[in-house]
Amino acid sequence: MHELPPLEQHSLRLDNGVQATLLHDPQACRLALAAGVDAGSLHEPEAWPGLAHFLEHCLFLGSAGFAEVGAFAGYVHGCGGRYNARTLGLHSQYYLEMPARELAPALERFCDLLARPLLLPERLLAEREVLHAEYLARCQDGDSQLLGALAGLFDPAHPLAHFHAGARDSLDPQSAAFLAELRAWHARYYRGGNLRLLVCGPQSLGELEAQVRAVAGALPGGARVPVPAWPSPWPAGQGCRRMELEQPARRCMSLWWALEHVAARDEPALERLRQALQRSDAGSLPGVLLARGLARSARLELHPADAGQALLALHLELLADGCGREEEIAALCRDWLAWLRDAPERIGDPALIESLRIGQAWDEYEQAPLERAALWLERWQRQGGSLPALWPAPAANAVLGDWLNPLAQPPLVLQCCRNVLAQGECTPRFPVRYRLLPQAGLPLVQEAWQPAAVNPFQAPALPSAAGDWPVEWRSTGAELLRPGHAALLLAWQAAESGVEAQLAAELAELALAERWATLAGEARPFGFDCRVTSRAQHLHLCLSGPPAALPLVLECLLAALREGDAARWREAWRRRRDAQGQQILLRRLLAHPAARTRQPVDEDALARRLEALDEAGLSARVAECLTAADLCGWRMGEVPSAVLPLLRGLGRPAAVPAPRQAMSGEHELHLGIAGSEQAVLLRLLAPPGEPRREAAWRLLAILWPGAFHQALRVEQGLGYALFCRFVDAEEGAELQFGVQSPHVPAARLQQTIREFLVVQRQHLAGLDAGRLAAVRRAAREALDEGSRPARLQRAAMAWLGGRADDWSQRLCAELESLQVGDLLAALAGADIGRQWLLSRREDRPVRHSGRPAAARRDEFANGPGKGSGGFLDNTANH
Repeated sequence: MHELPPLEQHSLRLDNGVQATLLHDPQACRLALAAGVDAGSLHEPEAWPGLAHFLEHCLFLGSAGFAEVGAFAGYVHGCGGRYNARTLGLHSQYYLEMPARELAPALERFCDLLARPLLLPERLLAEREVLHAEYLARCQDGDSQLLGALAGLFDPAHPLAHFHAGARDSLDPQSAAFLAELRAWHARYYRGGNLRLLVCGPQSLGELEAQVRAVAGALPGGARVPVPAWPSPWPAGQGCRRMELEQPARRCMSLWWALEHVAARDEPALERLRQALQRSDAGSLPGVLLARGLARSARLELHPADAGQALLALHLELLADGCGREEEIAALCRDWLAWLRDAPERIGDPALIESLRIGQAWDEYEQAPLERAALWLERWQRQGGSLPALWPAPAANAVLGDWLNPLAQPPLVLQCCRNVLAQGECTPRFPVRYRLLPQAGLPLVQEAWQPAAVNPFQAPALPSAAGDWPVEWRSTGAELLRPGHAALLLAWQAAESGVEAQLAAELAELALAERWATLAGEARPFGFDCRVTSRAQHLHLCLSGPPAALPLVLECLLAALREGDAARWREAWRRRRDAQGQQILLRRLLAHPAARTRQPVDEDALARRLEALDEAGLSARVAECLTAADLCGWRMGEVPSAVLPLLRGLGRPAAVPAPRQAMSGEHELHLGIAGSEQAVLLRLLAPPGEPRREAAWRLLAILWPGAFHQALRVEQGLGYALFCRFVDAEEGAELQFGVQSPHVPAARLQQTIREFLVVQRQHLAGLDAGRLAAVRRAAREALDEGSRPARLQRAAMAWLGGRADDWSQRLCAELESLQVGDLLAALAGADIGRQWLLSRREDRPVRHSGRPAAARRDEFANGPGKGSGGFLDNTANH
């Protein structure tokens, strides 16, 4: 694969000043729209912190052409589409994904939303409560706490030092002055030269241009608003600082530098440095940090501060021995960056860099339309200019050397996490205790950094001759892959159920995932991809890429299971639990093992067994479970038979077992997560092997999300994070309803979901034929969604669930014939399982499952007063 994805691109500037980029994707069956406003949180008036983020929310509350509350959401969900929005420091972004046939009406509604919001005070008042709930949740987010603490280091005259998330006390929709400022700010920035529009679909460039000119050409015109002349964010004379945060559950540190921001240079240079951080060999920074037991991963983030300045952060995830040794780690990072600056060609072979660029382009191209359009829009806004480079060419060595020069100096901020800070103060907006100290010079280090070795996958062995594949294994599906690729899907099922089998599957998943993380830097330039999952006593591995080198990659992966490094497995298991504990409640519920399977899961028992076994015993249990497991296989394309010897001793070849009956009845699991908020997840579980019921539930998942959002968020104001969705799970179809609330007990959230289901059943009886036909069409289009990974995942789920090869065709046939009565019947029956996952219950004793998270600091529960804290990135998922 030596060519970029097949996208035709055309950019133009409309008469009103709007810059538009059109992308013709001949393989797409869905449309993506993305609009970017070159103004964000840093541009908002100081008197109203959070105004930009609040406006982003409020654009979805009705526009002049579509005034009803929920009109936009109802239209999008009714067509099987998706939308989202995001507020950054210098930019605001809006995204929409729809069936391709909706180009004209979707573009009309999208532009009306941007240009003519109603901004009615009564609607704004209710949305402010949603924004405030988001703010309270972010108060517990470690990254938000870090950014809030950093804000106190910046020049008070620069907006980076201000609060931008927005809260109840910083916004006043009942004030005439606030409403006037909100409307004036919208009129100033949401027009003409400040707007970018990206449209990607299967239509020809000519058809896309005609629609864009006809609809987007009516957006308000106006010249681009220049970025204000802010001072440097780092105060003059302020030396390097060490910042310690009291974050006991986090093992991480970060280094921060100030850079000259050159948009056309930063993205390619940053990408090359990211490539260098993907290495894991002995002479690389990640390899040295891992070998010394200091850190396991590193990632880069660029935060533009204005048109000519930016902040670069290097975040490192620490190992146990790295905590408390941050200066040593920072010194190694600085020494490595200086080594690269002196000879930028050390980052890697240009041919490999180009291969990785092409591979990453394909990775982006194969994402869902909304996600890739969002990624491309943000890249375009970072680059500036009227012509976006979707996949910019790598930075030249001379350019890279200049860019690396400030990074070879000590960082302005060395940030560390501490379990307890005996002294320090709390940030005013995001509740975290911190302490600032002058940062003296970093210690000198002398490390033998080395250029990248010869890539082991660069000259792969020739494919082996045909072998004797197990007769039980499947061998179709090459059409699901990239051209010239092959894939091997392996599924282990433990011979016995129980705690040890569940623990073995999860530890094996972690071992494989960690090994892939070390291989990815060398394997991804050639297009390799690896997906590893586990549930209950099942382990799944899907490896895809060029056939010739596939056995070598698989051998390196499986070595992680054969080495039996139980100490590393144990540490990875704990690290995953700690990371899940940092997520918002609703995500914690979805990440819980009980939410990924229909079989009983006792996380406490898993933790106890993990602690009870010593290293030898733990390694032996995992090996025994894998050896005795049934191993099901599916090879797609020309998979070399050289993979077969690699699997000896890791399971017995078998066919996928018949699907098991789902649990029926109603069940509750209380996770006992401490804190002031509540979250509830309801899983409706259909019996496996019923295409008619699955088809009906797919329709309901299109009909109900808008109504669920309207009822719980808009009308009742119960929660700010919520969803209603269909899940195509291995064990069968699911309908899921989730909601998180900062002020409503779990019992009421449960009752509200029950009442919603009752009301919606009644509404189904009045569903008209036209609406039913439109929803049928949307469901059929979703089955034919053009994303290769999505198609592969659907096929894998059907195979692992024991469904027939013609399952999609059977679903389509059922969708064609479903009537209202069939939808009602699909919700009835004693064979439907109803599983409730609750963060906790206040009206009955809590049964803990898993380790409780730390409780929210009570002194901040009612919301802190005004002050600085928080910058750059305010994200809203609509």
